[in-house]
Amino acid sequence: MERKGTLHLFTVPVCILIYAFWQCWRVADDINGVGEENLRLILAMLAIALAGAALAVVGMAVGLCKTSARASRHSQSTLIRTFTRCRRLLPFVMATEIIVCGLAIICLALSEVIWILSHIGGAGGFKLVAIILIAAGAIFWMLLKSLASIKRCFTLFQLDDTDICGVNVTAENNPALWQWIRDITRRGELIVPDNIVVGFFDGFFVTANAVQIEDGKRLTGNTLYLPLTSMAFLDEAETAAVIGHELSHFTGEDTQYSLRFAPLYAGIQNSLEHLANSSQGFSWLDRIVLRPSLDMGLWFLQNFHETVSDWSRIREYTADGIGAKISSPAAFASALLRISALDVPVSRFIEDLLHGRVTSANWLADLLSTLQDIGQLEPHNSLDNEIAHPMDSHPTTRERIAALAVPLDGELLTRAARPVVKDDNAFFRGLFTDADALSASLSRTMSVKIASQREVYRQALEAEAGLATESVALWMSAKGPWYMIVAGFLLLSGGGALLLFKMVSVWCWLIPLGGIAFGLLGIATLRRTWQPLLVLTQDAITSPWLPQPLPLNYISSYNLTIISSSMTIEFFIIDEYQPNITTKRFMQVIRFNPKKHAVAIVVAGDLLRQQEEGKVKLDAQALLELIGQYIASSYARAELEDF
Repeated sequence: MERKGTLHLFTVPVCILIYAFWQCWRVADDINGVGEENLRLILAMLAIALAGAALAVVGMAVGLCKTSARASRHSQSTLIRTFTRCRRLLPFVMATEIIVCGLAIICLALSEVIWILSHIGGAGGFKLVAIILIAAGAIFWMLLKSLASIKRCFTLFQLDDTDICGVNVTAENNPALWQWIRDITRRGELIVPDNIVVGFFDGFFVTANAVQIEDGKRLTGNTLYLPLTSMAFLDEAETAAVIGHELSHFTGEDTQYSLRFAPLYAGIQNSLEHLANSSQGFSWLDRIVLRPSLDMGLWFLQNFHETVSDWSRIREYTADGIGAKISSPAAFASALLRISALDVPVSRFIEDLLHGRVTSANWLADLLSTLQDIGQLEPHNSLDNEIAHPMDSHPTTRERIAALAVPLDGELLTRAARPVVKDDNAFFRGLFTDADALSASLSRTMSVKIASQREVYRQALEAEAGLATESVALWMSAKGPWYMIVAGFLLLSGGGALLLFKMVSVWCWLIPLGGIAFGLLGIATLRRTWQPLLVLTQDAITSPWLPQPLPLNYISSYNLTIISSSMTIEFFIIDEYQPNITTKRFMQVIRFNPKKHAVAIVVAGDLLRQQEEGKVKLDAQALLELIGQYIASSYARAELEDF
């Protein structure tokens, strides 16, 4: 999460306040008892009051948030309590800031309308009035739209059911598994879960949220998830340690923190960031009306982020200790290493299934055969990785083993790296009434679901690939170069006239020289408008200034920067591709920035699109959408080839 300072939260209210004070000063100079001047003064003072209210609201929110974030470091329960209190106040703070800032701007706009009507007559005055009234109406509409966006954003904060790709295993159908889990909870003085779900995805985890499983059944209470793709290749001591770690999250403050607070925190973060990203347009109304309140929301999360991360690490180390106590520190350390080492081949096997590269009637049996072919595992390669978890972030495996005070020696690595042997999972099979039947049934369910999703995805790819197939030429506008040529001619003529009248000085010589420079620069720029700046094809970007086409599927992302009347388009290239493009800067239309690993295209003035009826101007948003469509279609065509 990008860290921002506190002062930027006050920028918009302060700017409004300064403008409102300036407006009052203007009115005070003109006031003569006339009604319209008094009305302007009232509107300006109202804008001051509204801007002051915005500053007060932001100031109180900042104070409350900083105090709460500082207090939340004392305990997890304090964190949950203070975060919940701030979360409830946050939507009201954001909505209030939107309302008062929006109304203040409208007051100032109406004040300007009154001044124009009283000082500027004729068609010009009425045009200005119409423009300002349209702007004020747009601000009011954006105000209402922003409030609706905030409301939709905060409705996402409600906890939804957790979707799990798996099946519920009951005590009636699998008594050995449930008895073994009860033994673990008895040894660690832990809580027995209400449900146990097994599947092929994710790692070991627990949740107290309601869950939806494959058959549409909804499970409530505490749920333990067991991944067959990891559990089948651990021994009893290693599995007990990992499950003990997970079940420890059902005890004490962890129940509230990891199972209710953490998903809520993640939901708020995702919702706010999604709303912020969707407002990253070029509309100045967005930046004035909506962005300040969104900045407040994101700043609120930033202040709690460090504390949340600290408590998350403390919780994980505490849970590691409980898991080690139930089994042994060495067994838990071995489990961490082995799960990390298994992650790469297991993920590759699952990915092949998801992409249709392989088929399987029994995923677990075929995974066993795949791992047998690998032989010795390599846990040392994943020591500095974090074990993936759908609910929490973990410290690295190396840090967790060090906290357990287990020596990272050859004995531990040998245990974790042992090869997968076919008959080495008798313990795992003994936990289930029929492990093969369970795996085969779940495999069929997943295969049907994947096939259906792949077909839908294939159709979406085909639709995407069918777009942006015709070449589109983009041209630089000749308007700017002609202005430069005319300006150069006028400077040259004026300077020549001064010299003709024998007005010899340094300035008299500089003026015509400047005119020559302007003219030559204009001519050089004008010549670039005689051919397309670039052509978007279905596979690449071509240009007279590119030594070879730039393949679209080598572009990882792109950016557009507008400064005054010029724009810079940046295409960020994947690391594996090194374009043969010059890195020179001066007067270079297309250049390569090795630090950013990006191809930059500099456009002076407007950019035009070639169409059947002629060339039409492209605004920034249309340009971004056009480029994005060609890149997305290219990626879709490439992915269809691998389907």
